[in-house]
This record gives sequence, C-alpha cells and structure tokens, in this order.
Amino acid sequence: MRDDASTPPRWRPDTPDPIGDVESQHTSCRRGTSPTDRFVPVLALLSCTYVLFMTTSSPWAQAAAVAMHLATLVLAFQAARGTRVRRPVVLVVVVGAVVLVLANALLPAPAASGAMAALRAALQGMVLALVVARVVQHRVVTVQTLAGAVSAYLLIGLLFASLYGVAAWASPEDLFAQGGDEHVQALQYFSFTTLTTLGYGDLTAASYLVRGLATFEAVLGQIFLATLIARLVAAFQPRHTDRAGEAPDLGPAGR
Repeated sequence: MRDDASTPPRWRPDTPDPIGDVESQHTSCRRGTSPTDRFVPVLALLSCTYVLFMTTSSPWAQAAAVAMHLATLVLAFQAARGTRVRRPVVLVVVVGAVVLVLANALLPAPAASGAMAALRAALQGMVLALVVARVVQHRVVTVQTLAGAVSAYLLIGLLFASLYGVAAWASPEDLFAQGGDEHVQALQYFSFTTLTTLGYGDLTAASYLVRGLATFEAVLGQIFLATLIARLVAAFQPRHTDRAGEAPDLGPAGR
C-alpha cells in the first residue's frame, strides 16, 4: 500500500491521543477554575430570618421563620452543585411543614413556641452541616465560598438561639438570671452577643446547662473565625486576577 502524505496517520493504542489529551486538559482547567456552588441566595435568606426575629417575636414571625428555614434547606441543597435534593430532604420538608401547621393549630402558645424552636434547631443544624461540608471542599476561594462561610457563621448564632428557646421551654426555671424576657428577640440577642464574645452582661444565663451552652457557643465562634473564615479570606483572590482557563495560585493557604 502506497504511503501517501495526504493520508492521515493511524492512531495506535500504545500512543497518546492528542485530541483526547487536549480535551482532558481543558476539562481539568474548567473544573479547577472556581467552585460552582451558589451560596449568596442562602446568605440572603438567612439574613432575612435574622432581621425578622430582630424586629418582632410574634407567633406568625416564628412560623414564618420555620417556613424560611425549610426553604433554606432546599436552597442549600440546590446551591451545592452536585448534591441532589434527595427523598429524605423532601421528607424532612414535608414533615416540618406538617409539624408547623399542627403546632400552631393544636398546641398552646408556650408549647407551640418550644416545638417550633426545636424544629428550627433541627433544620439549622442540617443546613449548617451541608454548607460547611461544601465550603471546605472548595479548592478555589471565590465570593460564593465566602458567602457560604458567612452563612455558616450566621447559622451557628441562629442554631444556639433555637437551642436556648428549647431550654427555656423545657426548664421550669427562668432562662436568664435577670428573669423574664425569654422571647425570640432576647434569645437571638443573647446568642449573638455570646457568639461574638461581646458580653454586655444585661442578659446572663441562670442554670449551669445554659451556661455550658453559652460557653460552648463562644468557643465555637472563636474557633470558626480563627480557622475557617481567616483561612478563606487569606486565600481569596478576585476573579479578574485569574488567567484564562487557569485557577489562581493559592499557595499553602489554599491547599
């Protein structure tokens, strides 16, 4: 058979495929450019929940907050690209909605408030675990990564506020040494002043159980800021500094 220069060379199995190599390189570059999670909407919804409890502590606000946390759970799963909304999550949302309706319809106000605090704590814990698990997997730090980390920090404060609400409902004694003032606004205020270690002293825990929770929250908040948040901020690089098709060099802080 004549060897014609116009005839393309045959590809042999023992030689690398140049086209396949180029495609795999471009694919790996695209995968390493930036994370595809979208946590800015999650942060926006959590901020709305915080503002809602900052302005009112009425029963409708508590019900609305539970509904917003149900939406946050679904939104967090959708934000984590590659994590599908599976049947257990749908089941949790449906059961949570049913508990929300029944608690407001059948239970007296104090019991309904305690049930909704427990439901909020369960939902916040699930969202917190999901967001942190996704954020620590980001090899490239972007605005979405920082939004996820700030969302996790807000979730810690909201989660402990709900736990304080459960403790106030379950304990026959006053939650605070100053007495009274165990509504949602006071619980959220106490939680975030504890998380940020402000320690104003106008509200202090009465029982050793709540004191232990408050101490754990303060320690957890400082560890979170000193490790995850500080590491992500140090590794953050704006998108315009990236070279075309390449991930930014994060150095030791980003590995």
